[in-house]
Amino acid sequence: MRNLTRHIRSYFRLLPSALCLSISAFCLLPSAFGQDSARSLTAAPLTEAKVVERVTVALDRSLKYLSDKQQPDGSWHTNQAVNGLSLLAFMGRGHVPGRGPYADKLDAGKKFILRKQTDAGIFASPTPSHGPMYEHALATLAMVEMYGADPDPVLEEKLRKAVDLIVKAQSPSGGWRYAATPGDQDLSVTVMQIVALRAANNAEIPVPQTVIDKAIAYVKSCAVPTGGFGYQGSGGMSPQVSAAGVISLQLLGKYDDPSIPKTLEYLNKIPVQWNSSGPSYFYYFHYYAIQAQYQAGGKSWNDWHPRVRELLLEKQNSDGSWDVPPGTAENAGVIGPNKVYWTAMASLILEIYMHFLPAYQR
Repeated sequence: MRNLTRHIRSYFRLLPSALCLSISAFCLLPSAFGQDSARSLTAAPLTEAKVVERVTVALDRSLKYLSDKQQPDGSWHTNQAVNGLSLLAFMGRGHVPGRGPYADKLDAGKKFILRKQTDAGIFASPTPSHGPMYEHALATLAMVEMYGADPDPVLEEKLRKAVDLIVKAQSPSGGWRYAATPGDQDLSVTVMQIVALRAANNAEIPVPQTVIDKAIAYVKSCAVPTGGFGYQGSGGMSPQVSAAGVISLQLLGKYDDPSIPKTLEYLNKIPVQWNSSGPSYFYYFHYYAIQAQYQAGGKSWNDWHPRVRELLLEKQNSDGSWDVPPGTAENAGVIGPNKVYWTAMASLILEIYMHFLPAYQR
């Protein structure tokens, strides 16, 4: 039954995006993360053919750029988060392992990440900038999506070790921090672990209910009463961690938590601009914000996504890549002197319209 369900899910991912929109409820397995949700969907996904066509053309150009930047060893960067995001960008457009024009690229990228896994289960890079858990979570998410499309037993064994490491690294308060051991926590690292665990649970790699319950409690403890979320507890509120807080609760099944509408109201006031007046981490913010808005639906989603979409389509370079807005923190000193990270992130933001990745489905 497990293999049958997985192959059905893989088949759905190959369908045209407009059709997958109508069956997205069947693309997700029942999940402990959403058992108590009673949310209502108040807005139909965008299906205008010309908009989807423009997005598709931009994405095909960006994937060509990413394909050309892959190194002979299968990597794009020494940073495993960048490698994971690059693989997700291909899969978010509907490309899957074993078939299509990017089959070799996906296979090489997967093998690079798996080769770098330590005995402890961490998908590690040689010099993690803030500890391994940022990179580990995004690499784990990419490997989960690979596993959902291709039940490779070697991948499954390594993936279960990676998920088990995330479970064991949860802090007593329910969050995660830079190190792969229980300690303190922050919402920026925590959201990445939640996304990876939600994806694992969907792919029938079970996550203990106690881990979910503790994560819910921690995220709620970061909510600011007037709207927004703090970096650690209710202090240090920013647009990016506020978007992270909303999508965390949504993926944990708490779609109707009272902090969500107040936070969306706060987020909707954030300028969608290509300059330093917006969030300091432009791509990080929009990666989580557009997912949170889509999950919420309704007027908030309908007001938000056209502004983000048009800005990114306008700012794409002629070679298919994206730069980073001037004056923001996601500069070359943070992620290295190449455009792979920014291009992968911009692609994933636009791929909210594609609905191939389960994380992008309601």
